[in-house]
Amino acid sequence: MEEIISLRFKYTEEEYVAATRLYMIRSADFITRLTVCGIYATAVIFLFNWLGLSVDTEVLILLIFVACLPFLITFLHLFVLPRQRFRSDPKFKDEYFLQFSEDGIQFKTAQIDALIQWSLYTKVLENDRFYLLIYGKNMISVIPKRAFSSAAQEAAFDALLRTKLLTRPEDKRLSASKTTEPERTYVPPTEPPDWR
Repeated sequence: MEEIISLRFKYTEEEYVAATRLYMIRSADFITRLTVCGIYATAVIFLFNWLGLSVDTEVLILLIFVACLPFLITFLHLFVLPRQRFRSDPKFKDEYFLQFSEDGIQFKTAQIDALIQWSLYTKVLENDRFYLLIYGKNMISVIPKRAFSSAAQEAAFDALLRTKLLTRPEDKRLSASKTTEPERTYVPPTEPPDWR
Protein backbone atom coordinates (compact mmCIF):
# COMPACT_ATOMS: atom_id res chain seq x y z
CA MET A 1 0.00 0.00 0.00
CA GLU A 2 1.25 3.46 -0.91
CA GLU A 3 2.28 5.62 2.02
CA ILE A 4 1.12 9.25 2.02
CA ILE A 5 3.29 11.67 3.97
CA SER A 6 1.23 14.59 5.28
CA LEU A 7 2.75 17.81 6.58
CA ARG A 8 1.11 20.95 7.91
CA PHE A 9 3.09 24.10 8.69
CA LYS A 10 3.36 27.88 8.39
CA TYR A 11 6.58 29.53 7.31
CA THR A 12 8.36 31.96 9.58
CA GLU A 13 10.24 34.88 8.12
CA GLU A 14 13.58 33.72 9.48
CA GLU A 15 12.99 30.24 8.10
CA TYR A 16 12.20 31.54 4.61
CA VAL A 17 15.22 33.88 4.62
CA ALA A 18 17.53 31.06 5.77
CA ALA A 19 16.17 28.70 3.10
CA THR A 20 16.60 31.31 0.36
CA ARG A 21 20.13 31.98 1.55
CA LEU A 22 20.91 28.24 1.49
CA TYR A 23 19.65 28.02 -2.09
CA MET A 24 21.70 31.01 -3.23
CA ILE A 25 24.90 29.94 -1.51
CA ARG A 26 24.66 26.41 -2.89
CA SER A 27 23.88 27.59 -6.43
CA ALA A 28 26.60 26.88 -8.97
CA ASP A 29 27.22 30.51 -9.84
CA PHE A 30 27.60 31.84 -6.28
CA ILE A 31 31.39 31.24 -6.06
CA THR A 32 31.76 32.62 -9.58
CA ARG A 33 29.89 35.77 -8.57
CA LEU A 34 32.06 36.25 -5.49
CA THR A 35 35.22 35.72 -7.55
CA VAL A 36 34.08 38.26 -10.14
CA CYS A 37 33.26 40.72 -7.34
CA GLY A 38 36.76 40.32 -5.90
CA ILE A 39 38.43 40.72 -9.30
CA TYR A 40 36.31 43.79 -10.06
CA ALA A 41 37.12 45.46 -6.72
CA THR A 42 40.83 44.68 -7.11
CA ALA A 43 40.85 46.00 -10.68
CA VAL A 44 39.23 49.28 -9.63
CA ILE A 45 41.79 49.78 -6.86
CA PHE A 46 44.77 48.86 -9.08
CA LEU A 47 43.50 51.10 -11.87
CA PHE A 48 43.27 53.99 -9.44
CA ASN A 49 46.82 53.33 -8.15
CA TRP A 50 48.22 52.76 -11.66
CA LEU A 51 46.88 56.08 -12.91
CA GLY A 52 48.41 57.74 -9.85
CA LEU A 53 45.55 60.15 -9.47
CA SER A 54 45.28 62.39 -6.47
CA VAL A 55 41.66 62.94 -5.61
CA ASP A 56 39.39 64.65 -3.15
CA THR A 57 37.76 62.81 -0.32
CA GLU A 58 34.43 62.75 -2.21
CA VAL A 59 36.01 61.06 -5.24
CA LEU A 60 37.80 58.57 -2.98
CA ILE A 61 34.49 57.68 -1.29
CA LEU A 62 32.88 57.24 -4.73
CA LEU A 63 35.76 54.99 -5.81
CA ILE A 64 35.39 52.84 -2.69
CA PHE A 65 31.64 52.63 -3.32
CA VAL A 66 32.20 51.56 -6.95
CA ALA A 67 34.72 48.93 -5.82
CA CYS A 68 32.31 47.58 -3.20
CA LEU A 69 29.13 47.74 -5.31
CA PRO A 70 29.17 44.05 -6.37
CA PHE A 71 29.53 42.99 -2.72
CA LEU A 72 26.64 45.29 -1.79
CA ILE A 73 24.45 43.68 -4.47
CA THR A 74 25.35 40.21 -3.18
CA PHE A 75 24.50 41.33 0.37
CA LEU A 76 21.11 42.61 -0.82
CA HIS A 77 20.35 39.29 -2.55
CA LEU A 78 21.29 37.28 0.53
CA PHE A 79 19.84 39.36 3.37
CA VAL A 80 17.45 42.12 2.26
CA LEU A 81 15.48 40.89 -0.76
CA PRO A 82 14.33 37.54 0.72
CA ARG A 83 12.96 39.37 3.76
CA GLN A 84 11.13 41.89 1.56
CA ARG A 85 9.70 39.12 -0.60
CA PHE A 86 8.42 37.23 2.44
CA ARG A 87 6.74 40.34 3.86
CA SER A 88 5.16 41.42 0.57
CA ASP A 89 3.88 38.04 -0.69
CA PRO A 90 0.61 36.99 1.01
CA LYS A 91 1.13 33.31 0.19
CA PHE A 92 3.77 33.11 2.91
CA LYS A 93 1.20 34.02 5.56
CA ASP A 94 -0.98 30.98 4.74
CA GLU A 95 -0.85 27.60 6.40
CA TYR A 96 0.51 24.91 4.08
CA PHE A 97 -0.88 21.40 3.92
CA LEU A 98 1.25 19.08 1.79
CA GLN A 99 0.74 15.40 1.00
CA PHE A 100 3.61 13.57 -0.67
CA SER A 101 2.89 10.31 -2.51
CA GLU A 102 4.04 8.31 -5.50
CA ASP A 103 1.61 10.31 -7.68
CA GLY A 104 2.97 13.72 -6.76
CA ILE A 105 2.57 16.46 -4.18
CA GLN A 106 -0.89 17.62 -3.15
CA PHE A 107 -0.33 21.26 -2.31
CA LYS A 108 -3.02 23.13 -0.38
CA THR A 109 -3.22 26.61 1.11
CA ALA A 110 -6.09 29.08 1.49
CA GLN A 111 -5.40 30.19 -2.11
CA ILE A 112 -4.07 27.03 -3.79
CA ASP A 113 -5.20 23.45 -4.26
CA ALA A 114 -3.01 21.65 -6.77
CA LEU A 115 -1.44 18.29 -7.50
CA ILE A 116 2.16 18.89 -8.54
CA GLN A 117 3.93 16.16 -10.47
CA TRP A 118 7.38 15.05 -9.35
CA SER A 119 8.70 15.81 -12.85
CA LEU A 120 8.36 19.55 -12.14
CA TYR A 121 11.25 19.37 -9.67
CA THR A 122 14.80 19.15 -10.95
CA LYS A 123 16.97 19.21 -7.83
CA VAL A 124 16.94 18.69 -4.07
CA LEU A 125 19.08 20.50 -1.52
CA GLU A 126 19.14 19.61 2.14
CA ASN A 127 20.62 20.88 5.37
CA ASP A 128 19.76 20.26 9.02
CA ARG A 129 16.64 22.51 8.85
CA PHE A 130 15.14 22.13 5.36
CA TYR A 131 14.61 20.20 2.20
CA LEU A 132 14.60 22.54 -0.80
CA LEU A 133 12.82 21.19 -3.86
CA ILE A 134 14.01 23.23 -6.83
CA TYR A 135 11.89 23.65 -9.94
CA GLY A 136 13.44 26.53 -11.87
CA LYS A 137 15.84 29.41 -11.58
CA ASN A 138 15.26 30.90 -8.13
CA MET A 139 12.09 28.79 -7.75
CA ILE A 140 12.02 26.60 -4.65
CA SER A 141 9.59 24.77 -2.42
CA VAL A 142 10.85 24.84 1.15
CA ILE A 143 9.98 21.86 3.34
CA PRO A 144 10.97 22.62 6.95
CA LYS A 145 12.13 19.56 8.85
CA ARG A 146 10.29 20.77 11.95
CA ALA A 147 7.04 19.87 10.16
CA PHE A 148 7.79 16.13 10.32
CA SER A 149 6.06 14.43 13.21
CA SER A 150 8.76 11.77 13.67
CA ALA A 151 12.09 10.50 12.42
CA ALA A 152 10.26 7.67 10.65
CA GLN A 153 8.10 10.14 8.72
CA GLU A 154 11.18 12.12 7.68
CA ALA A 155 12.96 8.90 6.65
CA ALA A 156 9.95 7.91 4.53
CA PHE A 157 10.00 11.36 2.89
CA ASP A 158 13.74 11.08 2.24
CA ALA A 159 13.22 7.64 0.66
CA LEU A 160 10.42 9.00 -1.53
CA LEU A 161 12.66 11.85 -2.67
CA ARG A 162 15.38 9.39 -3.54
CA THR A 163 13.06 7.26 -5.67
CA LYS A 164 11.29 10.17 -7.38
CA LEU A 165 14.05 12.72 -7.88
CA LEU A 166 17.38 11.01 -7.46
CA THR A 167 16.94 8.02 -9.74
CA ARG A 168 17.01 10.04 -12.95
CA PRO A 169 20.48 10.05 -14.58
CA GLU A 170 20.68 13.85 -14.66
CA ASP A 171 20.07 14.05 -10.93
CA LYS A 172 23.02 13.90 -8.60
CA ARG A 173 21.33 15.86 -5.88
CA LEU A 174 21.46 15.14 -2.18
CA SER A 175 24.97 15.54 -0.93
CA ALA A 176 27.15 12.45 -0.96
CA SER A 177 27.82 13.10 2.72
CA LYS A 178 24.20 12.12 3.39
CA THR A 179 25.07 8.49 2.70
CA THR A 180 28.36 8.54 4.58
CA GLU A 181 27.15 10.39 7.67
CA PRO A 182 26.39 8.26 10.72
CA GLU A 183 22.71 7.77 11.51
CA ARG A 184 21.52 10.85 13.35
CA THR A 185 19.26 10.61 16.34
CA TYR A 186 15.85 12.19 15.91
CA VAL A 187 15.53 15.36 17.96
CA PRO A 188 11.96 16.61 18.22
CA PRO A 189 11.37 20.26 17.35
CA THR A 190 11.35 22.76 20.19
CA GLU A 191 7.81 23.78 19.24
CA PRO A 192 5.03 21.41 18.30
CA PRO A 193 3.65 21.75 14.77
CA ASP A 194 0.93 24.36 14.36
CA TRP A 195 -2.20 22.21 13.97
CA ARG A 196 -4.70 25.07 13.70
